[in-house]
Amino acid sequence: MEERPQSSRIFIARQPIFRRNLKVYAYELLFRSGLDNFFDPSQDGERATSNVVTESFLVLGIANVTMGRRAFINFSGPMILRGWPALLPRDDIVVEVLEDVEVTAGLIDACRSLAEKGYLLALDDFVYHPRFDPLLELAGIVKFDVLQMDRAELARQAEMVKSRFRVRLLAEKVESDEEFAALMDMGFDLFQGYFFRKPHIISGLDIPGSKLHYFEILRQVNDENFDFGRLAALIAEDVSLSYKLLRYVNSPVFRRRGEIDAIGTAVALLGEDELRRWLSVVMMSYMARDKPDELVRLAVIRGRFCESLGVEMEGRGRAGAYHAVGMFSLLDALLDRPMDELVAGLNLSRVIAAALTGREDNRLFRALELVRAYETGHWRRVSEAAAGLGVDTDLLPPMFMDAIEGCRCLEESMD
Repeated sequence: MEERPQSSRIFIARQPIFRRNLKVYAYELLFRSGLDNFFDPSQDGERATSNVVTESFLVLGIANVTMGRRAFINFSGPMILRGWPALLPRDDIVVEVLEDVEVTAGLIDACRSLAEKGYLLALDDFVYHPRFDPLLELAGIVKFDVLQMDRAELARQAEMVKSRFRVRLLAEKVESDEEFAALMDMGFDLFQGYFFRKPHIISGLDIPGSKLHYFEILRQVNDENFDFGRLAALIAEDVSLSYKLLRYVNSPVFRRRGEIDAIGTAVALLGEDELRRWLSVVMMSYMARDKPDELVRLAVIRGRFCESLGVEMEGRGRAGAYHAVGMFSLLDALLDRPMDELVAGLNLSRVIAAALTGREDNRLFRALELVRAYETGHWRRVSEAAAGLGVDTDLLPPMFMDAIEGCRCLEESMD
């Protein structure tokens, strides 16, 4: 029997790294060279890194992957000794030195050469030992895995490192708002983890009035029988919303020959599905003004990624439902309310509501689980979920990149 050729696709996910003000500072790239050979032990980190470097910088364009922000990329000791990081633009990357490097004179010289050329070095999964002192003199960022030690030891090491060396501290695997606040008090400057996408639910409090207005528009636009005229009137009452809509329909995305200057015309030209998608994004961005921008960005990317899966599996006629599931999957984090409560207030179909609340293991729910696994770089789960849905894994990287590009275009039209 002829052996199936291994996938040539490079699977790239990204994790945001936040500043103290919750603005995105950079993305760490998580990658895998094909999923067909997932269980092949010959797949090593150096081969994966070399492939991601080639794919992300030479094929995709790193600015498209990170939307213009820096990319944290892991480099092993041998890769640093071979000078691989110097092949990449210094202003686009952070050279992440893995925790298991052997600190030799050669490695120190190679890192010094990178630092002198203007490359920013980060020490990954750091646990202090005197042998790391020469690297700490050269590094700009030190990453601590906050699950690797108890809080007292973490505070001791963070204070010791920051008082002796000119570095910024990055906390990774931050899982809650409480951890985020405690780590800021310890002196950490950068933060990585899933804390930003978890709801901070306080029982007994209602959605604030300002957000309730936007939630009502969201409820109406997701009514299967929504009234175009009524929506046009609601949009026309809001100057900011009207401006954004006209800017969007006149953007290069639509390649219109003449300028559209009437709200009713703009609503009619967009059509039901596109209007629903656009208004959902805008309303969620309005409701998320006290949240990290990355939360809405992630919701948009999820929606578009899920929509692409829906097109592949069931055709364009059902893609809208997949988009809604992805888009609204972070609504609880945006409004700090339980998902069950929010879904009950929206005019969503039963199958979409069941997928969002996890009450039913339907194809919409499994598509969302696939997208969640992809965005976190859980490649084994991605492979298994794609197989369960009958989706070719080679289709996933272009879907992800299309979702990022769609998000970028949408952000530009809303600026």
